[in-house]
Amino acid sequence: MIPTVSIVGKSGAGKTTLIEKLVAEFKQRGYRVAVVKHGIGRVEMDQPGKDSWRFAEAGSDAVIVSSPDKLALVRQVDSDTSLGEILRLLGNSFDLVLIEGFKKARSPKIELTREEFGGELLCSVKELSAVVTDCDLDIAVPQLPLSKVTEVADFIEHNLMFPGAEDTMLFVNGEPVVMNSFIKAIIARTAMAIISSLKNVGDVANFDISFRKNP
Repeated sequence: MIPTVSIVGKSGAGKTTLIEKLVAEFKQRGYRVAVVKHGIGRVEMDQPGKDSWRFAEAGSDAVIVSSPDKLALVRQVDSDTSLGEILRLLGNSFDLVLIEGFKKARSPKIELTREEFGGELLCSVKELSAVVTDCDLDIAVPQLPLSKVTEVADFIEHNLMFPGAEDTMLFVNGEPVVMNSFIKAIIARTAMAIISSLKNVGDVANFDISFRKNP
């Protein structure tokens, strides 16, 4: 699956700023990076009077706005969307997904804490891959300097990413399914053999198969 890293921490710790700096750093390194932010308030993307707003107000369950340089999706939901469902919507064309929040998700977590917070952590030590901080903590978890984003990026790149590796993802009912390498290889090779035999397919860099059981 696409490497994902959740940046967690208390409100005001500077999670958004850290992610902004990490995005810039990874882009300089040539990676394709996506960001997912989990909020508790209502998302206001479509503005009153705009076409997307009018379509949504008319009752559309989803509105997609496309332009030469951007693609936006506004979708009506009746509950908080899981991280797995969001990752499925993103697709597999990214090298890394940085996540702000979703501290209960199973993705690797790096917590940001500051001296002014007393070094207190939201997550338990066993949940964390590392801590980014400006103070010394007595914990058995790698501690990365808040002032050096390159060192944070190095840690993520060397420990939480797998650049250049082939991977196979399976989503069932919108949630990712954990598979061992043997099962991944069987699915990938079987599907690749069938798809490659089809006319006018050409070189296959990636593919997606979707199945829906009708009511």
